Amino acid sequence: MKPFLHIITPEEKVFTPTKYIAIVVVFLSFFAVLIPSFLNAQKLEFSYSYFNLTRNNGGGTLEQGDTIEVHALVKVNSTTNNFYYIDTIPAGTQYINNSIKLVTNEDILFSGSGPYTDASNDDAGVYISSAPARVRVNIYGSGTGYSNARNGGNFGITTGGGKVVSGTTLPKFYGKTLFMVAYKLLITANNGDTIHPTGNYYFDTSGVNTTFRFNYAGIKVIQNQGLCNNFSSASFTADSSFGSGNTQNSPATAIAPGYIHTTLGLNSPQDNYYSIANNTSADGTTNNAGPYKPTTNNSRVFGGFWDIIGDHTGASNPALGNAAVAPGTVGGYMLVVNAAYTTGEAYRDTIKNVCPNTYYEFSAWVRNICGVCGSDVNSNATYTPGVLPNLSYTINDVDYYTTGNIQHDNNWQKRGFIYKTGPTETQFAITIKNNAAGGGGNDWVIDDIKLATCYPNLTMNPKDTSVSCAGSNLSLSDTVRSYFNNYTNFCWEKSADGINWTSTGVCGTKVPVLNNGLYEYVVDTAFTPTSLDSGAYFRLKVGTTASNLTNSLCSVNGSQSVFLKVYTAGCKPVSADFLNFYGKIMNNKSSLKWVAQNEENLKEYQVEKSTDGVSFSKVGTVDALNNINDNNYLFNDPGNISNVAYYRLKLISQKFNSYKYSKIIVLYNRDAPFKITTVNPFRNNLNIDIFTPEGGFTEINLCDIYGKIVSKKSLQLAKGDSNVELDNVSGLPSGLYILRAINNGVIVQNKLIKTD
Repeated sequence: MKPFLHIITPEEKVFTPTKYIAIVVVFLSFFAVLIPSFLNAQKLEFSYSYFNLTRNNGGGTLEQGDTIEVHALVKVNSTTNNFYYIDTIPAGTQYINNSIKLVTNEDILFSGSGPYTDASNDDAGVYISSAPARVRVNIYGSGTGYSNARNGGNFGITTGGGKVVSGTTLPKFYGKTLFMVAYKLLITANNGDTIHPTGNYYFDTSGVNTTFRFNYAGIKVIQNQGLCNNFSSASFTADSSFGSGNTQNSPATAIAPGYIHTTLGLNSPQDNYYSIANNTSADGTTNNAGPYKPTTNNSRVFGGFWDIIGDHTGASNPALGNAAVAPGTVGGYMLVVNAAYTTGEAYRDTIKNVCPNTYYEFSAWVRNICGVCGSDVNSNATYTPGVLPNLSYTINDVDYYTTGNIQHDNNWQKRGFIYKTGPTETQFAITIKNNAAGGGGNDWVIDDIKLATCYPNLTMNPKDTSVSCAGSNLSLSDTVRSYFNNYTNFCWEKSADGINWTSTGVCGTKVPVLNNGLYEYVVDTAFTPTSLDSGAYFRLKVGTTASNLTNSLCSVNGSQSVFLKVYTAGCKPVSADFLNFYGKIMNNKSSLKWVAQNEENLKEYQVEKSTDGVSFSKVGTVDALNNINDNNYLFNDPGNISNVAYYRLKLISQKFNSYKYSKIIVLYNRDAPFKITTVNPFRNNLNIDIFTPEGGFTEINLCDIYGKIVSKKSLQLAKGDSNVELDNVSGLPSGLYILRAINNGVIVQNKLIKTD
């Protein structure tokens, strides 16, 4: 039997890097019941998996409306009689008509194997819709008349199955017979629900009718959240990068009986084997330019099959990874897997001390290392990639995500998902499972397995130092932006040395507002400092719950603080009484007016502008008249206003640059808003309707959730409506994206979802 790998660390992780691993055997991630003897288990090998056909090339999270294809694999090592399969359609799914078929382990339909009709007694497959809805497939092959396997209409009968002669019945694989029963299901469950697929193979290998039952732990239905974006960081990291060394093979060894650890070589690792290495060549060669099979090349594993690469950790180009290192040279190790026929665990870890109500990104870098490992139904080499690696990630043994097929494109691919812990959850078990039928491909490497926290970004105002006078009003603010809306609790903290912090007692909650693809809010605080406050530091701390604020591992301060300088000599308060502050837009430009009196100790007015009411920047300065009488001011903003603009005045004192703010006013250009609209979600094309009030240069960027521009277009647009198609989007992976358009300095952003 071909077992799979279960990787563990020498001790359970508590968010600490781990460099070396031990490996034990895990045969299946689901439970098999009603197997009467060890002999029967060896005569037949079983595996259960599924592909998400709707998204990400067979992967992604499972959402309502998705279509999956169930794969119930069996490897026949001995002649088997009365062979058939029955499955009850699980709750939360709906069978898709006429989708039953038999396929190879490469998911290829072979002659006479369907797709079968749902009707009974016309072929080997049948579907019955009356409760409980079920499918049945009678398995037949050489030496068995077709008519003997057609009686699929009666689910209660225990005969009617066909005969399979191992190594003779197609499809063949290295002297045995290997195939999958496949059919499609539509996901009807709601987000948050768990579906429980199951199925039963019935067979006779020794004169006794026997049952093998799949009992899958479950698949979670959740909305795809993508991965942490560029406003996130990875302070909490459970990191498996497998260490480094100057020998090709790591000194880590297997500790499990029944599984054989091996070093890389000309004919190893075979099926049922694994290696931990810094070079995937057969002899230490570092050049990947040599020929592949069918040309013999003994520098490649199996005489011409596997790529020659190095690990992924610390690569300057993450997609390409590191080059293989020569013997005697220090290089990073990676896990090298010749995957099993059966699905099963490739990695397991219990993550402790996680934070409740917090989003975590779990991810790993994977690469397909064989582009010539395929075979046909007669087990003849096709020199194609064959079975593509496909991994599933689980939380507490329930599937949350599948990677989809990992194509052989000479690139490492990051695959992961977002998991939100429960209100009181502080630990969980996470696994990576093989989700593809091995044999004739499914050879891969994995590295940099990480768990990271999705952090918000905090921006202090002022950023570094605040100068004030004792007894004068002082205001501080912090803008909190996050990819998610759960960091709602805050507290202001104070420190005498910038190292040890205590709460000021000014705490509370805020409701984030979605703005330009991010959830954000502003926290203001105002107080009257004394001379004793000079030299103190202030910062804001946020958390997902009130209790998380008191946990240094579960709260966020953004590593930003304000240093306070308080003066007592020569201080005069910033003063000015506003009688009016207003503005209007004419010809797409703002004209601001204000009237003030009693401007004692006032140096100037700085005019600040914002497009979102949160982030302000200076657009001009007006000197103060410093009269006690009414003073009238006018400021014309040179920039164009295409939709909405926020303005405030910052009053600067004559000495020490102490300041205070006016109220904020909002001006709307209702005649000419700059706007973009598009179909959301998008799939193969991204057509954008743009309205520009005055035309001009326009830049359009489509960014991934890390802020990287994945498609860009710059063009001159005329005034009015235009339509633009963004190129090169059909091949992008599914997930969340930000569409950003810039016209005459005005930025408009929309959050979009890409589906497959």
